[in-house]
Amino acid sequence: MTDRELAEKLYTALKRITAYMPPDKLAAVCQRRYALEYEEALEMAYENVLSEAANAIRGVRRPRVTRAAAAIGEGKT
Repeated sequence: MTDRELAEKLYTALKRITAYMPPDKLAAVCQRRYALEYEEALEMAYENVLSEAANAIRGVRRPRVTRAAAAIGEGKT
């Protein structure tokens, strides 16, 4: 997978995740729209977000972190 394909895959996953309903709106419509109690609807939405994230990184290798990059991340320059 090229860097561009990876970036597109991750961007698409993030766009799908951001389209999920916020908790306050979900609470207002879950019973009427999905015939679910709020807690159940929230749990299902959470599981869906985890699934979206897992699918986005499936087959992607973890990037190597060099000592220099690690030092920068720790605030040591």
